[in-house]
Amino acid sequence: MNEMKRPALAALALLALAGIGLALFLHNFDYVTTRERVGMQGEARRNPFLAAERLLARMGMQVRHAKTIAELRGLPPNGTLILPDRRGALTPAARDALFAWVEAGGHLIAEDEHRRLPDPILDHFGVRRAEPRRTGAAPRGLVVATLPHAPRPLRVTMHAEQSLEAPFAPVRVASAEATHLVHFPAGRGRVTVLNDLEFLRNRSIGRNDHAEFLWQIVRFQPDTGAVFVLDAPQHLALRDWLLANAWAVLVSGALLLAAWLWRIVPRFGPIAPDPQPGRRRLLDHLRASGRFQWARGGAPELVEAARDAALRRFARAHPDFASLGRAEQVARLAQAIGLRVEEAQLVVAPPRPRNATELIAAIGVYQRIHERLARRA
Repeated sequence: MNEMKRPALAALALLALAGIGLALFLHNFDYVTTRERVGMQGEARRNPFLAAERLLARMGMQVRHAKTIAELRGLPPNGTLILPDRRGALTPAARDALFAWVEAGGHLIAEDEHRRLPDPILDHFGVRRAEPRRTGAAPRGLVVATLPHAPRPLRVTMHAEQSLEAPFAPVRVASAEATHLVHFPAGRGRVTVLNDLEFLRNRSIGRNDHAEFLWQIVRFQPDTGAVFVLDAPQHLALRDWLLANAWAVLVSGALLLAAWLWRIVPRFGPIAPDPQPGRRRLLDHLRASGRFQWARGGAPELVEAARDAALRRFARAHPDFASLGRAEQVARLAQAIGLRVEEAQLVVAPPRPRNATELIAAIGVYQRIHERLARRA
């Protein structure tokens, strides 16, 4: 009986220990929910100005985020364009179109490039970039910005790595270290230049008075209804343009290429034997050699060689022929061979054939001399 109780007692002891451990765990630990920062995700990761764009959209603006230069063609006459730095891809033609748009009534909000880099846009409007007035300041500090139409001074975090210089600008935001903002008219339009647009980015727009500062900057153009943001403009790649505008041509070209390859690729099956090379006659080689010489401008050499062979053959049959004068040689050839006077002159005097007909006629005379001398031998 005691032996049967021992396993039951051991099991009860284990259960008691497990219960005590569970009670101690629940007494010392709680199940809570914590937050962990994972960074920007989705569209916010691709577009650093997404929060600012959605803020302007909620304020009644039509907002468009542009990535290519071609999208600048849709700028409305009284719209606003926010142009951050790293805009070296803008072509001279695109910059000229941008300047004309500002002169016609547009509002440009531009961030300056680093002073060691060229900035044709700021140069066009006469805005210079200079070193800060005081060195040793913090990389970014709190700037109190007072704008003419703002209801109160606004606190904005901006850097003082470089300062803007535009003495003609009626509106400026400055600190002890640098001038951070200048605003001035340009034709019928307006230009606002800032040395830092970090306050517009997703991670900063909710701090201090950054959102209000953005809204007050846009309101420099009171009747604007559309805001464009051109962030790091890129050239439209040829591949993207072809896919967007010429996909039908690409598809048809691919089909034609596939059909051509199908036609020229080797077929499967037994290999056909190569044809036996034909043995050409000596006359074929002579004819080919003559055509080659004629094509290379060697007609005078061909005629002279044939004439020399005919004269040597005739001189062997008539040893005194070489000592005769030219007129007597012409008469001897005409009498002995039966040639006309003009044909005999082709043998005595070297001819200059001007075309294939004259060449064949001269060669025919020399051939006739060989044939008639051969009959008499």
